[in-house]
Amino acid sequence: MGFTRKGLVRFLDGLVELASEENKTEALLVKEQFISDFEKSYGFEREEKTVIEGLPPYYVAAMPDDVQEAIRQEVTAALTKAGACTPENIENAMCSKIYDLDDTIDIRKYVRMMEEKERDNRETEKEKCR
Repeated sequence: MGFTRKGLVRFLDGLVELASEENKTEALLVKEQFISDFEKSYGFEREEKTVIEGLPPYYVAAMPDDVQEAIRQEVTAALTKAGACTPENIENAMCSKIYDLDDTIDIRKYVRMMEEKERDNRETEKEKCR
């Protein structure tokens, strides 16, 4: 089993967070140098598949407010359970594409919600045109 680049960066970011404030800059530089050297020497496994078949690339920030709030609550609960609930992690999740959250929450229910809303909007537009 090996790391993908994304997995290695996540792991190293966790280590950088453990560094004291005085050493954080140095830790970031060491992390970047390590990733660069590692990639030159060993390479990475193929990147994780980021597009889930059949799911449009919805950005969470572009979703309706009620859907965003439901996602925020579920992401907050999942991050709290994992011990990684910080405002930065929540904001990163809320600015990402919905399928980037697949390992954190059940994204399919939110995609279904979006598809239903889009279908309702199309039907409303068709009725207006009649």
